[in-house]
Amino acid sequence: MALIGGGGAGNVAGGNPSGIGTSLNYIGDHAYAYSGGIDVDENVTSLLKFTTGGLYVKGRFQPQYFVANAGQATEDYRFAVKFDSQEVSSTLIAEGTDRDAFYNVVDLIIPPFTTVEVTAQNVTDTNSRAVGAIITGRVYA
Repeated sequence: MALIGGGGAGNVAGGNPSGIGTSLNYIGDHAYAYSGGIDVDENVTSLLKFTTGGLYVKGRFQPQYFVANAGQATEDYRFAVKFDSQEVSSTLIAEGTDRDAFYNVVDLIIPPFTTVEVTAQNVTDTNSRAVGAIITGRVYA
């Protein structure tokens, strides 16, 4: 079912349905958000923040670590997914673990009219590294 307007689903006609940013984008019955690389240090930093429309999203969250090679990925990063300011998922990628863990997924059901925020924090030290967040999913009535 193609979703054009109504129920909070965005009509991307005339807009840019691709790219990075903090919002949720809709194409037909699919939704996605790509933060791109954002420098994050020891402070909790928002990577994505958006409010869903009147439909729910069955989606997946993937944390990202933007480094040239795995040897540069030496800090521990904590990622949190919040619905209406309540933490529903927390992922810690610790130093010494398989760096491919940054590409693992967390399944989500995002209710209608929900404010979603994804944050990240370097919990090792004060260094700043580029990390990011991806949410992709399907929209249902």
